[in-house]
Amino acid sequence: MSQVLSKLLIIAALVMPSGAAFALSTDSGQPIDIEADRAEADNARRVTIYRGDVIITQGTLKITGEIVTIYYNEKNKLTKLVSVGKPARFSQLPDGQPDIPKNYQNARAKRMEYYAVKDLIVLLGSAVYDQSGDRVAAERIVYDSKNSRMQAESRTAPKGTGSEEKKQRSRVRIKIEPKKSN
Repeated sequence: MSQVLSKLLIIAALVMPSGAAFALSTDSGQPIDIEADRAEADNARRVTIYRGDVIITQGTLKITGEIVTIYYNEKNKLTKLVSVGKPARFSQLPDGQPDIPKNYQNARAKRMEYYAVKDLIVLLGSAVYDQSGDRVAAERIVYDSKNSRMQAESRTAPKGTGSEEKKQRSRVRIKIEPKKSN
């Protein structure tokens, strides 16, 4: 393994979130696996960029995208992670849930931003978050896991041809599955 690749993997291990927003607490102790077509590290700017069908896994955590950019501070701590794709995807099993597909928290969007200090995930562009059949879809979803808060926003986009401009409004869409009683 080349020295450059070894250094990139070490940097990735240092900057990956130790307690991601939807974290299964045991995930942070698991090894981090990264697959990409290319990787580059810029230590002066404290950024690592992975390009081409990027797949990052750590325990039950999985992040995918065409480009994943990881920003870190002078102490090699993650400050921000950005995943861009068609769509970028996030999946993780929360604490206290049996490991079955319906229990996973899933998110997808054209762009995902994770802010480590605030424990905040921002989903931008055709954003969808779902778990156990409950689903939120909007142009922008902000999930604040520190405070267990979610905000979904629609937007108004111009639609039409020529000088005629009509506005087509997107909507926030929420689906809540009925809870089964025992």
